[in-house]
Amino acid sequence: IERILQWYSDLKGICFGALRYFNAAGYDTEGRIHGLEKTPANLLPIIMETVSGKRDMMNIYGNNYKTPDGTGIRDYIHVSDLAVAHLKAMNYLIYKNLNLTLNLGSGIGYSVLNIINLAKNITGKEIIYEIIDRRVEDLKELISVSKSAKKII
Repeated sequence: IERILQWYSDLKGICFGALRYFNAAGYDTEGRIHGLEKTPANLLPIIMETVSGKRDMMNIYGNNYKTPDGTGIRDYIHVSDLAVAHLKAMNYLIYKNLNLTLNLGSGIGYSVLNIINLAKNITGKEIIYEIIDRRVEDLKELISVSKSAKKII
């Protein structure tokens, strides 16, 4: 898609912004947006559904990665930070009139078990999980390099 955006920009002279998300997490801290995902596929909403009793248990996809606890490591960024990044990216496009391609993430990795244990400590509730086979497409670690985003926007 980024190549097509670049092609179209070259063809028509229209600037674009490509913001590469890592794992968006959280809810609007000011409570302006309501509602829950109907069928979440991401770790944090699944943990919260398990903690709240909406799910009896959750799955962990593999515990044999070459990581400290064997579970996959991911980068999480709060949705409010993503919203700010979008506004700043739009301003960049408007005022600089240049294309923009950026990674948006925290640059910090947390394993699945790290996140589950943090949720246990915060909620005081047990989180029941089952370790099942790894998914073929999953990498052991995926952490953003967001230096350009911090510098540019």
